[in-house]
Amino acid sequence: MPEYKDSMGRYRTQSLFLETISITTETPVFTLKPQDHKGLPSLKRLYLEWMDPTEYSFAVEVLGSWEHWLKLCGSEWFMEHITVWRDELEIKLRSEGVASMRKLAAKGNKDASKWLAEKGWNKRSGAGRPSKEEVERERMQQARLASDLDDDAKRLGL
Repeated sequence: MPEYKDSMGRYRTQSLFLETISITTETPVFTLKPQDHKGLPSLKRLYLEWMDPTEYSFAVEVLGSWEHWLKLCGSEWFMEHITVWRDELEIKLRSEGVASMRKLAAKGNKDASKWLAEKGWNKRSGAGRPSKEEVERERMQQARLASDLDDDAKRLGL
């Protein structure tokens, strides 16, 4: 995938994206926006659609190599994006898991019913105080959710 490397054969990072490109001789390949923009695919959209928590098959299929993905994820400027995407993917996967368990429970599966009743989607066992990291992560997720809801309400004129 030659478009993912620069003229010196190095993996492109900032120059891959419309929002961060500074080299005028390169053409951006992706956008960092949540949806495709100006004819460029959204890497966030692709990441979430791939639903690959290991990120390996996503990296190989979309960027052409695991090494390129590691280089991109090692970029400080990209960390703010991928951290949010990883959180959203985890929630998306958990949501789909809950939906599957609800379907099973509706069909009479007792294990699925028990899992739902015991909040099996919640990783914490409930014992002990949550760590500072868990509290901060939950706070950030709630803030993003509230922001998204506010944006939706504004678009709908509510």
